Amino acid sequence: MISYDPHALFQMGRRGILKEWVELTLDQHDEIEHHDDKCSFLRRFSERRQMLRVVTRSSDHQYVITAYFDRSKPC
Repeated sequence: MISYDPHALFQMGRRGILKEWVELTLDQHDEIEHHDDKCSFLRRFSERRQMLRVVTRSSDHQYVITAYFDRSKPC
């Protein structure tokens, strides 16, 4: 079961990111990046011409820290 940090929920609401998109990105990602104690799952959303980045804990990929459309990763 996916759990969301309060910061993640706030930012997702502000950015118009649906939980369904986050869950899809975690389940069917295009890329994974590892950074110290965090892990980023990325999925292409061609209609937005960007990739959705979902950041989780490295130790728990079901705990979402934040999510955003990454402008540095066009698709």
